[in-house]
Amino acid sequence: GADIAVAIANARIKLKLNEGQKALDTSVSRGGSSMQALKKEKEKELFHDSETTKSSSRVVVMGGSVIDLVAKPAAGTSLIRSTSNPGSCHESDGGVGRNIAEVLGRLGSRPILFSAVGEDSRGLSLMERMANEYGIDVDRQHIEVVRGSNTATYLAVLEEDGDLHTAIADMGVLAKIKIPDEEILSDADFLVVDANAPVESLVRAAQNARWTATKVCFEPTSVPKAREISKNDQFMSVVSYAFPNLDELSAMAGTASLENDDDVMSAAKTVLKRMNPTECHLIITMGARGVLLGSKFEMKPFQFKTFETSVISVMNCTGAGDTLAGAFIHALLNGCSEEEAIKVGMEKALLSLQCEDRAVSPNLL
Repeated sequence: GADIAVAIANARIKLKLNEGQKALDTSVSRGGSSMQALKKEKEKELFHDSETTKSSSRVVVMGGSVIDLVAKPAAGTSLIRSTSNPGSCHESDGGVGRNIAEVLGRLGSRPILFSAVGEDSRGLSLMERMANEYGIDVDRQHIEVVRGSNTATYLAVLEEDGDLHTAIADMGVLAKIKIPDEEILSDADFLVVDANAPVESLVRAAQNARWTATKVCFEPTSVPKAREISKNDQFMSVVSYAFPNLDELSAMAGTASLENDDDVMSAAKTVLKRMNPTECHLIITMGARGVLLGSKFEMKPFQFKTFETSVISVMNCTGAGDTLAGAFIHALLNGCSEEEAIKVGMEKALLSLQCEDRAVSPNLL
């Protein structure tokens, strides 16, 4: 009798456990559905309906959207390997294309951004900030949300003095950056591209711009990427404006090093010869030496002019070049000459140089 009683009690316990698990499963399922519905509603808020509302802008940007994570040991301490170190961690929005789009948006040019993010919380939050805080036209038809991928992330660990100790770049999703077509470019004066998308995507975008007479502006992004895309004549022959630093210029020209001003001008001429044959310009950032404008006009000799920079205390140099590029293009859109636009760009770049916690200063206006 006792055995039967124990068996009945165990059966009742098992039944209750099964009922509890079913209730939990139902709750999780409903919760998952609720989260999915909430996500869909959030996307509707962010993205206007491209089927009924056609995006239009005088400037289209195609490039990377990245989350930057920077860690640094506490003041007065040095990094100790293979253990946890006390310090600070900071997260901010980055990516060359996104940075330039933010500059244009903050200055009032309302750019359209073609990019790619992962289907994760960072990607959705990033798109929300771009739409609501940075003045960027965020359209679901233009930003690829890639299922199963992380939003591009750059994780840097710095030494106490600010020098880079090591870094990890998770950029695989940027291979999915969307390409602006001729319809969207037909209303644009400028197409701005960084080098984060695959070479074939950059070539297609540049050729689309060629057919719509849209001027192509190129930000080389890094030395390896500058070297790779600069080998492609289909791309380079369409570029009207490029914004290399000295290392990127050297890579684009295929030179070993730039020892003096003559070397810089020689490299600039090499690159200008391969750019738009009618008219093209190089805006070369040289750090404390300022900015060099190199120009080529059809049937005219090369022209060069140097612009000196102000001496300031630099807090953060990660977004200065992108700020200069974005402000330069904004100035052109508002009728400035190339020389006037460089002065505007340098003025805005100084603001980003003094912004410690983000690539682009929020106080550009």
